[in-house]
Amino acid sequence: MQKLLIISYFFPPCNLTAAQRTYSWANYLKEYGYSPIVLTRRWDTRIQSLKDTCIPSEANEDYKQSENHEVYYTPYLGNFRDKVYTKYGDQKNVLLRRVLSSAEIFLQNYFNRFIPFNNIYHKACEILRSDPSIKKVVISGNPFIQFKFGYLLQKEFGIKWIADYRDAWTTSEINQVSKGKWYGLVEKHDRPFEKKWVGSASYITSVSSPLAEEIKSITSRPYEVLYNGYESTDFMLDRISKLKLYENFTITYVGTLYEGQDIGIFCDAYKEFINKYPNSKIFLKFPGLAFDKIQSKRVKLLLEGFESYFECTERIPRNEVIETELMSHILLHVAWKGFKGIVASKIYEYIGSGTNILVAPGDEGEIDNIIHQSKCGDIAYTKDGVLKYLEKMYALYENGELSKNDTSSSHVTQFSRKSQVAKLARLLDSLDD
Repeated sequence: MQKLLIISYFFPPCNLTAAQRTYSWANYLKEYGYSPIVLTRRWDTRIQSLKDTCIPSEANEDYKQSENHEVYYTPYLGNFRDKVYTKYGDQKNVLLRRVLSSAEIFLQNYFNRFIPFNNIYHKACEILRSDPSIKKVVISGNPFIQFKFGYLLQKEFGIKWIADYRDAWTTSEINQVSKGKWYGLVEKHDRPFEKKWVGSASYITSVSSPLAEEIKSITSRPYEVLYNGYESTDFMLDRISKLKLYENFTITYVGTLYEGQDIGIFCDAYKEFINKYPNSKIFLKFPGLAFDKIQSKRVKLLLEGFESYFECTERIPRNEVIETELMSHILLHVAWKGFKGIVASKIYEYIGSGTNILVAPGDEGEIDNIIHQSKCGDIAYTKDGVLKYLEKMYALYENGELSKNDTSSSHVTQFSRKSQVAKLARLLDSLDD
């Protein structure tokens, strides 16, 4: 068994989606000859809002060992910005927090002490010094400043490392849409550092080909695409057999929305369907959307006057989200039209659930390709296209003919997390060449 160090800011018990990617690696890599050692921060608070991520943890380090991996949890004590945010929330001292955040973003590339979790780097050095047999490291971003750790570790210990991108750093096509023009200045500042830090990696991995190509164009590093995938154990037959579909014809959109996602196309078609078939038993669910007050308000405005036909809820436990996906008749995804490499991880859960998927609008890129390859859904680009789809699927529902997708098919299983870990293991093996 080869020992492998995995550095990931997000890892269970963190309940954010980002934690699941590296968790699947830690669980399955043993089957491919690797003994993972995970290095992360402590997550003592369940994340219900953005503020919860800034709450300090207990001050001591924690260590846990399981059958498949071991984990070092370093304490997170936060900085002055975190203390201001946790004390006053979103509404007070906004300008001060922005100034502090900007200072942190600009200074951390120059000085490690401005990285609020720099103890992760010091612990990585301790681990590598105590066990010289560890020759390979995988670092998953974001936060992307962790890639600086890879650069420094490679320089000091001569390790080979892989930079894993769950999102884009300075090559993102959507940051200025979702984060504003100010973020463009951040990207310009960070670009030379991304080139420098990631330029020392042996490979990059990312969640889509378009995203990986953009990263390669500035780092000159070869890449492998590793989809987030779905966890097969979430959709075991014994679990599915205990659940029944909702009585009403239920369409569910899971998670958050961004400004660049045009959900208005679906909402307009949904309202037209209800007006055309006022006696239909149809309902639209947005579990977790109320977490983002701006986007939940946007949806409520789009569906104004149809309040009895939809609901937006706060974040719910992941097991409840999965049950909602299994019990729904349709799962809705809104792709970033015009952006071909933006792949939300929930699309894989949708595939694993076996529930029919509607993508509206499609992106004419990676999302559309995934839907075509998995054979698990349909794509619509216009209001009329969505309306025709709803009419077709609702007719099947009324006749008792609406069926689930075959999740045992290779078209589906290729998107499982275990299949993606096999690809990572082959890439790790190639570092020996």
